[in-house]
Amino acid sequence: MSKVVSGFPNFRSGPLSHLFVLAMCLAALPIRIRAQASDTNELRTAAAVRTLTVEEAQKHRPVRLRGVATFYEENFFSRFIQDETAGIYLSGSGVPPIHLVPGQLVEVVGTTEAGEFAPIVVPINIRILGEKPLPVAKPVTDEQLASGVEDSQFVEISGVVRSVEQLQDASHLNMIKIASASGLLTIYAAQLPGRTAEDLVDCTLRVRGVCSSKFNRRRQLFDVRIMVSRAQDLESRFWELLRISSRAISWCFNREIRE
Repeated sequence: MSKVVSGFPNFRSGPLSHLFVLAMCLAALPIRIRAQASDTNELRTAAAVRTLTVEEAQKHRPVRLRGVATFYEENFFSRFIQDETAGIYLSGSGVPPIHLVPGQLVEVVGTTEAGEFAPIVVPINIRILGEKPLPVAKPVTDEQLASGVEDSQFVEISGVVRSVEQLQDASHLNMIKIASASGLLTIYAAQLPGRTAEDLVDCTLRVRGVCSSKFNRRRQLFDVRIMVSRAQDLESRFWELLRISSRAISWCFNREIRE
């Protein structure tokens, strides 16, 4: 005798039982489809986030990115990572208490936000996966920087150093003013090459760092600066010539001793 389970039809083996099982499976399909759609809607690249419209970014779409930290200074409200497609800014409003070092490979889970100009990511969780070389810097012009297109990207530009001073705030960043093709450009560097700041003045400097743009409430750009995390990303022709001269002096000195 078959056992009757309360709340369910008592189907014996046969066509009706097969139809009942099929109906139950079909009823579960919408749930599985919704779950798959949710996974598909998750943005997986920085470029995908940056292409969102203001309205789309404000919907707080889910994001999961894997990239390298290019500049990270909480005291200066500067948090950037870059994946294989683009660089992106991380909002401070959702950042977990974690300090990243440039060159760390991280996974960022969060949501989108409109940002002041371009879409940004509000992190919910940041996980350090290891280390990775910083991306190759893209050579840019003053005009490209002023357009806002290179915001959050790892770029390269050159200019003559006019002044160097250390900020008297919690960041202790070094503010470098360089004269580029179209005027003065501000560089914020965590470290300086050489022994003193004065050594850099009047030197031609090749700078590699993150383009950080400032915008007003109308989403209009009014300032651009380059954020540099490593001393090696500030290359000076003066120090190159100094190293060459030092090697030449050492070679001559050793030759005289041998003779």
